[in-house]
Amino acid sequence: MKKYSIFLSFALAFVGAAKAQFYNEGFEEVTLDSGNVINGSKGEKEFKFRTVLNAYAPKMPIQYDTSWGGYWSGGWAISKQIDGSTGPSDFMKHLYCTKPAFGSERNASGKFMGKAFAVGMNGTYLLQNGTVCDGILSIDVANSTFAYNSMKNGDNFAKKFGGSTGNDADSFVLNIKFFVDTQYVNSKRIVLADFRFADNSKDYILDSWQTVNLPTYFPEGFVDSISFELESSDNGQFGMNTPGFFCVDNIVYGHWLSAKKLNTLQAKVFPNPAKDILEIQTQNKPTKVEVVDVAGRMIYAQSCDSRSAHLNVANWSPGTYQVKVTTAVGQESASFVKQ
Repeated sequence: MKKYSIFLSFALAFVGAAKAQFYNEGFEEVTLDSGNVINGSKGEKEFKFRTVLNAYAPKMPIQYDTSWGGYWSGGWAISKQIDGSTGPSDFMKHLYCTKPAFGSERNASGKFMGKAFAVGMNGTYLLQNGTVCDGILSIDVANSTFAYNSMKNGDNFAKKFGGSTGNDADSFVLNIKFFVDTQYVNSKRIVLADFRFADNSKDYILDSWQTVNLPTYFPEGFVDSISFELESSDNGQFGMNTPGFFCVDNIVYGHWLSAKKLNTLQAKVFPNPAKDILEIQTQNKPTKVEVVDVAGRMIYAQSCDSRSAHLNVANWSPGTYQVKVTTAVGQESASFVKQ
């Protein structure tokens, strides 16, 4: 982990220059044997970024379910499983692997050589902590080997992207959402696979690390939480068929005065895609349900006091929508597709 001390002028120009400390979390210093993972099986509940201001470090939640012998059930896993081999989609072999075959750190010749990275599950998030803002400035993103091989070849649950002719307009997108003081303010879409080109030779599945620059400030204030949601063109009765996993590495972030901490969780929506009725379930008692479209326009808003709500979307235009549920402890959100 490297630390840099510099003066900010770009993000804070409107409030005056402020001194900040910048850090890089590349997971290389995590105490973990080669080929192993941290997935909650030993009682881990979170991974906290390691900084000199450790009390204020961002946190990555780790969820593990002890039923059925135990399995990683949500959030993040820290991995040192290096295998980017192409072949049949293999859950047991490639769940904790990244397609580039190494972490995003590079050697002198520019080749990837990192030994550790994080695997994220659909709907996970990063939380800030305390009164100091750990603004995420950039993050490296890649496909997991499991998802890559599923899209490349198809499997028992998901289709081969492009279909048998290569003409199917398939896509796999990571939607990174930014929150300020419990409120969704904006998002950034990262295309992990795209078969929507008229010229099939341009179709691709991302097989390398891609650096994504992230905003730390909006007119509403400092970003204090980030969520990660995957969208696929391949969906079934129970939601997305494409394996809902992606990888991140080399997270660059900094400390400066901040807004309040956000507690953001994932609501459940089904069926997804929805045709007539959409059911919304939350983990905490809600006070308000809102739905916005991809342009950020408010489509629906209603007070609510039940953890389960039903929306009639039969007359809504086809497309992707975001559900935002305000609760006493923060905000829960989810995306759905209207057929």
